[in-house]
Amino acid sequence: MGRWAGLGFSRASVLKTIIVFIIAIIIMSYLFRYLVKSNKIKPSKLSRLFYMDDEQYVKYWEKERRKGKVKFVLYMDVILSITIWIASIVVIAATDGDFSKLKNTLPIFYGYLIGSTIGHPLRWNINEERYKELTKNME
Repeated sequence: MGRWAGLGFSRASVLKTIIVFIIAIIIMSYLFRYLVKSNKIKPSKLSRLFYMDDEQYVKYWEKERRKGKVKFVLYMDVILSITIWIASIVVIAATDGDFSKLKNTLPIFYGYLIGSTIGHPLRWNINEERYKELTKNME
């Protein structure tokens, strides 16, 4: 039994919490998009975490594209890789504290690296298309 089991934490409950958190972020993203686009709320720092209107997006992407595609892909890979490892450590610490099980998360980590190596360049292209379409419409 792990040291946190007495507090009611189990691996399944921690994973369920993480899944619910991810679903909540997705729902918040769509909710803020709707509220900002329908002018029910004004864009704020909180709403910008979940949704970026066209003008903000253009400013953001101008900065990102100056850095270049390679830096964008590497930066996203590093940030998300660290997030995966931290999440793995939290799940292990919250359940049984046996950090030798961290090696069991390596397939997830490797899968992420392979997927992101393909996905982030595609994300770059999608962002570029959106940027070009928006700047063409603003002219």
